[in-house]
Amino acid sequence: MSEKDHDVRVTFEPDGKTIEDSSGTLLELAQAANTSLRGDCGGAGVCGKCRVQIVKLYGKVSEPTEKERDHLKDEEIAAGYRLACQTKILTGKCTVHIPPASRTAKREISGLGLDEDVPLGPAARKIHLKPERATFGDPRPDIQRLKDSLQTGDELNFPLSVLSELPAVLRSSGWNITATLWKDKLVSVEPEDTSKECFGIGVDIGSSKIICHLVDLLTGETIAKANGENPQIMYGEDVVSRITYASKSPEKLKKLQSLATGTINSLIDEACKESGKSPENIYEMVFVGNSVMHHLVLGIIPKYIGVAPFVPAVTGMVSFPAKDIGININPDGMVTAIPLIGGFIGADAVANILISGIYETEDLCLLIDIGTNSEILLGNSKEIMACSAPSGPSFEGAHISSGMKAVSGAIESVKIIDGKLLYSTIDDEKPRGICGSGIIDLVAELYTAGIITRTGKFTDLSHPRIVVRDVPRFIVAGKEESGIDNDISVSEKDINEFLLAKGSLKAGWKILADKWGVAPSEIDRIYLAGSFGTHVNIDNAIVIDILPDIDREKIVFAGETAVGGAKIALKSLEKRNELKEILKRVRYVELSVEDSFQKDYLASIPISGLKS
Repeated sequence: MSEKDHDVRVTFEPDGKTIEDSSGTLLELAQAANTSLRGDCGGAGVCGKCRVQIVKLYGKVSEPTEKERDHLKDEEIAAGYRLACQTKILTGKCTVHIPPASRTAKREISGLGLDEDVPLGPAARKIHLKPERATFGDPRPDIQRLKDSLQTGDELNFPLSVLSELPAVLRSSGWNITATLWKDKLVSVEPEDTSKECFGIGVDIGSSKIICHLVDLLTGETIAKANGENPQIMYGEDVVSRITYASKSPEKLKKLQSLATGTINSLIDEACKESGKSPENIYEMVFVGNSVMHHLVLGIIPKYIGVAPFVPAVTGMVSFPAKDIGININPDGMVTAIPLIGGFIGADAVANILISGIYETEDLCLLIDIGTNSEILLGNSKEIMACSAPSGPSFEGAHISSGMKAVSGAIESVKIIDGKLLYSTIDDEKPRGICGSGIIDLVAELYTAGIITRTGKFTDLSHPRIVVRDVPRFIVAGKEESGIDNDISVSEKDINEFLLAKGSLKAGWKILADKWGVAPSEIDRIYLAGSFGTHVNIDNAIVIDILPDIDREKIVFAGETAVGGAKIALKSLEKRNELKEILKRVRYVELSVEDSFQKDYLASIPISGLKS
């Protein structure tokens, strides 16, 4: 039997993408077809978010697994509903419909709430030159003429690719050129005067989203922005799943790298089209991300970050030619990764330190960046302590039955007033699920209204919004008002998953405060970083202990600090060089080995805030 006999053909709707491949799970085939399908648990069959419907089948399909039966009713399976990560098309062809709740979508991105202005002094700079023409009386080689014009002596470094083009560029331009330098390296020689076209790009590579800001390096102005989902999410919502996948083989590591760099290139292209600029005139990309994202983008195996003693391959600042990584800017331009702190605390946390300025103040500051993996920083000009709390997936909806990311149709805020539940959705669309800020509101409002206990149990199953089917569920939006033809609800299990996540977060900042020898209420300022933090209802976050109870005026919505910090490093070599000294004052705290962590974590799970 030939290999062709094993091929299957699947069409994914509503995208209309068709793939012919060897038999695999529908999730794997969707990933290969680059279609929009959630895979929050990395194909483990536990999240139930990859629900699809096989609407046409001309061949054989695998039998439903036990994991599928945990998430799907018999009548749903009979109607063709399956979990894509568990289902294999064995032979033939089929058409698969991906419902709205199972599709990935572009999420809402907040702005930057902190000042990123710094005195300009980028690593990349352009110089318009008119070197002397070669003559019989002056036979200096072309590269020497360039060095003499730049007055660099013999310190100028240059790649072969630039040197090979130099003779032709000099003569075709009539000895009228523009040289681009990155520090002491020649990265480009262009005909005529192009000195006004000098750009860089700051990138935040998050576990779930990627943000790119295109910057004019002559003015420091951000001239275009673009963002998109990190497609690695198809291989797992959390970084541990991606470590596992990337560690299986060099090919799988390359796959995750290509997914990230491919999206970065698409976003660069989008930003260039918006601004009318050319990627060839981008001479540096400075990126930040957690330690795992950092390694994956550079093509470094992240395996040993995930096992004790959690050691990265490199923590210092590194720079490599863009062409070596596959980033579509000027090929000899540079891609710079700013330093990591250690373990799971990456360059995004360093960027947060840089832009918040907590390293310069005597005030004791707490900075929390809630994401797929949450970073917590506490300190001031004397010392900064940093830890990582594995809390993000639940805050982003991955472990909540009706949870979803902050995209169109997500319930983002909830209020219960005089027994009446009110909610709002992103873009005022019909509700499709609940995102992180909505879950915080919902749990806080349920607790304040006496509908749940401090441990998340329903107090009265006869409540008009509680239905008991397989398990008791609180209906937030009924099937008739939702945009997914199903109820949007939370169960006690959902609430418990959320409380476990917030317990990890609270234990993190409590342990850091204990190490500082202060009560959390004595913290002078709190910075909430990232898109998630921008949409949090502060009072509700304090009620359920996500944040310490301090004066509300001391809490700052910082916005997208990671990309802001990347831009500071892009625009200022001076600030970039300061990082080495700043990081000497940063102490990494590995929560998992702290003697008090288990006790503090268990104590942090129940809600302890006062009802308003």
